[in-house]
Amino acid sequence: MFHITIIAVGKLKDKQFSIVCADYIKRINTFAKIEIIEVESSPSFSDGDIQRVQREEEERIKRVLEKKKGDVVLLSEDGKQYSSSDLAKFIVGKKNEIIFVIGGSFGFTESFKDSYTTHSLSLLTFPHELARVILVEQLYRAITINQKQNKYNK
Repeated sequence: MFHITIIAVGKLKDKQFSIVCADYIKRINTFAKIEIIEVESSPSFSDGDIQRVQREEEERIKRVLEKKKGDVVLLSEDGKQYSSSDLAKFIVGKKNEIIFVIGGSFGFTESFKDSYTTHSLSLLTFPHELARVILVEQLYRAITINQKQNKYNK
């Protein structure tokens, strides 16, 4: 059984998002171990805070990554895009734990993105809470594509 970790900046504040995420996590746990680690988001008071917020949030993410071993994938609007089938192939091809990282409202600095693989959920921009819901749904879809007897992915 393989292991997926999602590191997310901030908590899910919307109860409906939490319910949907919990449902998909329960489904994923049938096929893989999934863990979600939330790191604190930094307060922002103006656009002048962007770099400070990014640095603070990235430091929190780095502290978690220091304790993990696996392939790190940052979710970023300018990352590589995958179809659901391609994501399924990507997951199957991994021998290590896969660690997906969802940034905060301001995303990641360029230097942080240069240190890791970046993927994009879409050309569209989503709030980071919704990005988490989309990610866990797509992970479940990818897993079921690889479990050919399951018809969820159709």
